[in-house]
Amino acid sequence: MTTEPFTRRDMFRNVGAGAILSGAGAPLGLAGAQTTPPPAAQRTLNVVELGADPSGQRDASAVFQRAIDSLAPTGGILYIPAGQYRIEHTLVWQNRENRRAPGILFQGDGQHTTVLNSLIGSGPLLRVRGVRTTAPVDTSYFWGGGIRDLSIRGNDGPEGQHGLEVLGWYYGEIQNCHFVALGGDGIRAVTDPSVDPNPDFTSSTLFLRGVWFERLGGWGFIDRSAEQGAPGWSWDRVVFIMCRKGGAHVRSGGHSFTGCSFASCGWQREGGTPERTAYGLYFDGGATACSQHVVQSCEFDNNLTAHIGARFLACSCFFANRFIFNDRFGAGHPCPRTGIQIGIGDVHAGVFAVLFRQNFFRVDIAGEIVGFDFINSANVRDITIGGSFFTAPTGARVTRYKGHDPAGRGSAYGYVIHDVAI
Repeated sequence: MTTEPFTRRDMFRNVGAGAILSGAGAPLGLAGAQTTPPPAAQRTLNVVELGADPSGQRDASAVFQRAIDSLAPTGGILYIPAGQYRIEHTLVWQNRENRRAPGILFQGDGQHTTVLNSLIGSGPLLRVRGVRTTAPVDTSYFWGGGIRDLSIRGNDGPEGQHGLEVLGWYYGEIQNCHFVALGGDGIRAVTDPSVDPNPDFTSSTLFLRGVWFERLGGWGFIDRSAEQGAPGWSWDRVVFIMCRKGGAHVRSGGHSFTGCSFASCGWQREGGTPERTAYGLYFDGGATACSQHVVQSCEFDNNLTAHIGARFLACSCFFANRFIFNDRFGAGHPCPRTGIQIGIGDVHAGVFAVLFRQNFFRVDIAGEIVGFDFINSANVRDITIGGSFFTAPTGARVTRYKGHDPAGRGSAYGYVIHDVAI
């Protein structure tokens, strides 16, 4: 008896999108391979078989767009075999109906082997809009699907060159992907108040695991909504490195960052000119909207302005994180100079009921650093800090807490600090 090798294509042919997206399963072939097309929810389209050039010599945008349009109404798998794909025009995954639709899974062969190369000067490589463009709209959205095992690569283009823009996409999963060398942002979350002023009707919630944002001219992630355009995102083992504007800019509630890394945000490349201001992780939007966050077991290293900046933040927890201060690119001083800035921005900043526990501050070089800096502290209340551990070499001057007791009113402001001696 001979055994034929079982390939990824065989898996898709035998299992189909229905099994992966909904748990169903029935043998079927690729779209177009049968006389009677299978149910759309079970379809798999292979972009190479449809005519996309995997050598990167010809623009593949039109082939990708036709495949996306075919799968958009009822979902499926868009299989992207290993290759270099030239994308010259923004791909649009659009829900044209006022109803919920299953998601598309964009499936590559690996983040280093399936590469979508953006030559787009202005706009994202992929724009996802799960809500139609005219009012009225219900909570329609795309549900499920995702992006797996591929890279979205720019050509160090202008600052308008982005990776992914999402509006109205719920419970999509982005896994084992790489956003690199884009002139702008990696992922942008947006809303459309023109179809409904309530952001709930055009917001998005995604789950990210094993994703890299690297050497970007903008943010790794930015929430471009006024508020609550991107609630409840999950970030698991995600890396933000050399994102010039900053790592992640959060304006909505309920984000969880677990085992993530934020490093050298403020630079796009070694030896390059840094941005004026950049944070590893920045919280903004509104004190009641930007709340219920958990940041746990993350590492922050050599970010430009501060590892964490909080303009608006409430009812959130930071546990067991490590903050490293170094000078890896010749700035002449420890980077950053401040670990955590609380109440940054302006006199309207507000930070309330935030807990910091068992965080480790490691200063690697001589120089001056501040651990926690309470800025615009008139609207900073009920901050609890416990078990902060600091290490520093000879010649380092560490101020653990600054501005936390304005005019002796620390107890009235609800600050509680339990320190750990070195």
